Amino acid sequence: MTEATGHRTVRDETLDVLRRLGLTTIFSNPSHTEMKLFEAWPDDEFRFVMGLQEASVVGMADGYAQATGEPALVIINGGPGLANAMGSVYTAASAKTPMVILGGQQARKMLLGDPFLIAKDATQLPKPYIKWAAEPARPQDVPATIAQAYRIAKQAPQGPVFVAVPEDDFVRPADPHPVRIPTVEDATVPSPAALERIAAALDGAQRPGLIAGGPVDAQGARGALVELAEKLNARVWGAPVWNRGAFPEDHPLFAGVLPPIPELINERLSAQHDVVVVLGGPAFTLFTSWDLFSTAPADLDRTPRPTLSEDVTFLHVTDDPQAAAATLADAAFIARPGDVVRALVPLVGRRERTPLAPVREPVPVPEATTPLTQAYLFHLLSKELPETAVLFEELPIARADFHEQIPLGAGNGYFATASGALGFPFAGAVGYALARPDRRAVVVVGEGSAQYTLHSLWTAAQHNLPVTFVIPDNAGYLSLKYYLQDQKSWEKGYDLSGVDMAQLARGFGVRGERVETPEGLQAALRESLTADGPVLLDVVVADPGLFRL
Repeated sequence: MTEATGHRTVRDETLDVLRRLGLTTIFSNPSHTEMKLFEAWPDDEFRFVMGLQEASVVGMADGYAQATGEPALVIINGGPGLANAMGSVYTAASAKTPMVILGGQQARKMLLGDPFLIAKDATQLPKPYIKWAAEPARPQDVPATIAQAYRIAKQAPQGPVFVAVPEDDFVRPADPHPVRIPTVEDATVPSPAALERIAAALDGAQRPGLIAGGPVDAQGARGALVELAEKLNARVWGAPVWNRGAFPEDHPLFAGVLPPIPELINERLSAQHDVVVVLGGPAFTLFTSWDLFSTAPADLDRTPRPTLSEDVTFLHVTDDPQAAAATLADAAFIARPGDVVRALVPLVGRRERTPLAPVREPVPVPEATTPLTQAYLFHLLSKELPETAVLFEELPIARADFHEQIPLGAGNGYFATASGALGFPFAGAVGYALARPDRRAVVVVGEGSAQYTLHSLWTAAQHNLPVTFVIPDNAGYLSLKYYLQDQKSWEKGYDLSGVDMAQLARGFGVRGERVETPEGLQAALRESLTADGPVLLDVVVADPGLFRL
């Protein structure tokens, strides 16, 4: 309340709305334009999580929201601060993470000029990577706008939203009528006719297959998907660009993660299935097509757009109408994938559990060598990994070794970037650990990707979080190296031999250790996974070679 009048201010009403919505953990790197909100801050009611750079702040909020299943709150400057964070906003949008971003704006009376820290066209900057954006027309509308933003972030398909708030709005008088916050519950259910059609297609298939997308896990249906797959005796594939573990990788029905290349998707699925049901996510996220790997001169492009094999019937379940409209499948059904999985379990018939022919080659056990190989590192990490550990991975070039050597079990969580933007796992693990300090978060990220949200180490140290950062350090930016290795001028762009991740970690207050020998690796891993607080292991490994799909 203002001391002069005793009346409630917009700031008072805003804090009350945040309390009522449960937005009491705040991820922030505040600038001048948010200071009026933070004056006389109620420390006993709100938890303030400081990040040293806005990309890390949004990435931490992303991990926190994925851990809780509820929207996270971010407060940053709405101009340069939001611009710094846009790579992380892009990733959160791709992951369908519910998030409310409050962006500080200059005072209303300053907006006619070009003041310092202004957010020009504030609602346009984060588009199209957010669901909704608003800048309240009146100061007293700020609390109600935040409440509306929260509801939109939670609606399917979930995602980040943005509200720009002029600095002086917070000190203006509040609307005399408190904001009314209705309960908005998801009352939609999958169509019985759609469920019957999907169940009939699976029952009628000779070789049914399932593709697991991140929403299955996000909507709590991971166990139901295991039950459905076992009842159908159907292989389960991870969706391309697998950003969340929706099926245990150590399960005998798990076939691996599909590559984001249409020719390879068709090759693998048409050889194994006559009916495939895609559960969650788009059908499909694609990275490139096979012809673009060629360095030969290109002719006029007469190739068709990406298509799926005509020998397979594809059914696609998604809660995103845009993904349904863009689907490559034969039919799409707009519904929550988790609800569909649970509803299908009693509808499909039980098949005989006969062993299916393996679709993956046996993985050899790597040997201890000097220098270490990343395969050996991941092999030892798998041996030491706690049963309830949650892994965050970003290895754009080396992902095959990771999944081969670390078949994550039913008790393990798995998260990766949902977009091509780098940096989510390093920050996301910190946010996850803030929400779930009872589980060890393990980050496996190359030394190149780690640079994007390196500042998250400081936050992990400040909160003494149970996070183990494992860096397979090959001293190179491999995506550049293997695309441009024949161009000498690019060598300085992919040579990272001077980066000492252990020393960088210590600079942020995190215990850092550099590991170079097989003898020291197992002990270092074991100690780091049970340590009180965060630890970073900079493990020197040999160049893993060209990536495998």
